[in-house]
Amino acid sequence: MDEPDDTGHGPVGSGSCPPVRVLICDDHEVLRHGLRTVLRRIPGLSVVAEAGGVGEALSLAAAVRPDVTLVGLDGQGPVLQDLVRELTAMGVRVVLLGEAGAGSDLVEVLRAGARGYVHTTVSPERLVECVRAVARGETVLDASVTGELLHRLDRGPRSSDGNGHQPPHGALTARQQAVAALVAEGLTNAEIAARLEVSRPTVKGHITVALRRLGLRDRTQLAIHVHRSTRPGDGRARPAGH
Repeated sequence: MDEPDDTGHGPVGSGSCPPVRVLICDDHEVLRHGLRTVLRRIPGLSVVAEAGGVGEALSLAAAVRPDVTLVGLDGQGPVLQDLVRELTAMGVRVVLLGEAGAGSDLVEVLRAGARGYVHTTVSPERLVECVRAVARGETVLDASVTGELLHRLDRGPRSSDGNGHQPPHGALTARQQAVAALVAEGLTNAEIAARLEVSRPTVKGHITVALRRLGLRDRTQLAIHVHRSTRPGDGRARPAGH
């Protein structure tokens, strides 16, 4: 068993903000080693423990209280869903690592409370931004699975106006539509802010207003709404900026 690293080896960034504490959980030692190597080089991140299995991950999470846990998605089905529920109940945010085509397993662990998904071939820079975004409370979905994931999630209950219909996409301003479209592409608030050359609080504000106007709960539902409203042949306009 890999022992907890309470010291958070590696640079942890300057200033008064504590580092984001990360637990790595995957049964592949090589992948754990790669993740540890990447994350320990980053100021503001601290790898506090590693686990090779579900039971070990729960034990370590209870001991070291990470902010974010990176969990390998490898066909563990209900066991993985239970892990995500337990970690979420502890107040730990979960980011999944997996391959494209993860299918129903990915859908169910997201429903269990996972806050993000990244492909195993993600760049180090993208991985770091996803961890930071999830630690800030955002939900991040990798663009490599967005199409399949949204198609599966789309089968779930729809938010409506009481008559079974969602408010039209046109209820949003052009800028809100542009932000919503980038959310659907899997970009974090920081990445959207850089793309649109606005501040991160401005992006957060646009998303908050869009969710309220459309009667949606979170970023995942917003992404599904964009997916529906931009389907070929649905007679609706694409979001501004696309």
